[in-house]
Amino acid sequence: MRILSLVALSLAIGAPLLAQAPGLTVSKGDSDVTVYGILDAGLAEVAHTTGFDSYHPVAVNPTATKFGATSATGMVNGGISQTRWGIKGGTGLGDGWKGIFVLESAINIPNGNISNVALGAAQSTASGPFMSADSAINGQLFSRGAYFGISSDAYGTLTFGRHQSFMLEVIPAYDALQGSQFYTPLGFSGTYGGGGATDNSRIDNAIRYKLKVADFNFGLMHKFGGATGSSTARAIDEFLAGYEKGPFGIQFAYQSCKDATAVSNLETATATTSTTLNTSGLPLQAGQAPMVTYTYANSGQIKATFEDTKAYMLAARYYLAHWTFRAGYQKQELSNPSNPALDANTTSLFGQQVGSVSVTPFTVNGAQMEKDLAVTWLTVGYQLTPRLNLAVGYYHIGQNDFSNGLNTAAGAADKAGSSVYQSFLADYRWTKSFDIYLGYMNNQLNDGMAAGYLYSNNHVFGFGARLAF
Repeated sequence: MRILSLVALSLAIGAPLLAQAPGLTVSKGDSDVTVYGILDAGLAEVAHTTGFDSYHPVAVNPTATKFGATSATGMVNGGISQTRWGIKGGTGLGDGWKGIFVLESAINIPNGNISNVALGAAQSTASGPFMSADSAINGQLFSRGAYFGISSDAYGTLTFGRHQSFMLEVIPAYDALQGSQFYTPLGFSGTYGGGGATDNSRIDNAIRYKLKVADFNFGLMHKFGGATGSSTARAIDEFLAGYEKGPFGIQFAYQSCKDATAVSNLETATATTSTTLNTSGLPLQAGQAPMVTYTYANSGQIKATFEDTKAYMLAARYYLAHWTFRAGYQKQELSNPSNPALDANTTSLFGQQVGSVSVTPFTVNGAQMEKDLAVTWLTVGYQLTPRLNLAVGYYHIGQNDFSNGLNTAAGAADKAGSSVYQSFLADYRWTKSFDIYLGYMNNQLNDGMAAGYLYSNNHVFGFGARLAF
């Protein structure tokens, strides 16, 4: 691949940054404020993709996609860690108590934009869409977190505002590939961190409590929906319990939401089937599937889908000499929203005009069905040298059959199926604050989960650098 020739360049440019120290803290009396951040960017080649999106937190979809028949090479934003900057601090309150705050923003290093998936979805062009995938990062000034509260070593921490979910918090520590944004499905798709809905991986209007007692940790969080006419609409409840001591750790998380949102672009695509070419662009032979191309009409709007979600997650890790073993299981239960009449009146989300609203995503063949996803991962890391860590991962997402007996083409995507990933990540930590990495991920869709896709597989290869400050 031509991208390999650029690896040497990434090594060369790292040297001037070795002295960079993470975080800048200013203290006065019993108060302190720290400015911090992570800059992470690299180059990648994707086998089947649409154009790179200048607003998406990652920039391109590394998983199988319904659109995009060709490969593309471009700059990725956050191959391992989402690029961000933030301010955090606190002030002493006496008797072991402290007032604390966090304000954290997501930015796109390749172009300097504030990450904004909803805007990217609305601006997908008529010449073919840019990569469009949902995210909780939608142009908020402090999209990654904005909260404050009080903290005590003895009594825990109580905060108010916009928080990351417990599941999103657990995943990077219980994935040997660090929950990589670009080389693992867990990091790329906030669906897993959001308990079935990407928008719920970051939770607004929430009150959150965490407590650590010896080697045990506990957490509770509640989002107030704030919807007129229903006290439960768009509300979220979360629970976390875990144990970590020495080489062993285990965490259990639960999340439920009424009327969760999902955002997508509102492209309308007209398909044209070739009579002479197959899906590889070669002459069509008997028995082969023909190539399908799409012409897009852009609306400048987004589509909003509402659903009820419930999820359970169990993750564990164990260290043994130079080895780390990390695994997890998540069950997602998705169903039609509890307040469809309220949801149907939605006209805007995240500052973008809503042109289409779906409040019956799981009504199939006249009946309300439940879509279940079983997510399993097993990852292994090996510390080859004090600076070089190698990690491999296997991720399996299984879907139930919620087709209600519908055997037409429209119901094919509701049949049982799976999405399987294999990942590799080599991470060389040059200093405590600077590292370079090389990654690969392969994705294969099967049966129902492959329905409607031009290519049922995809793979990515790339490298990047990460600087903490």
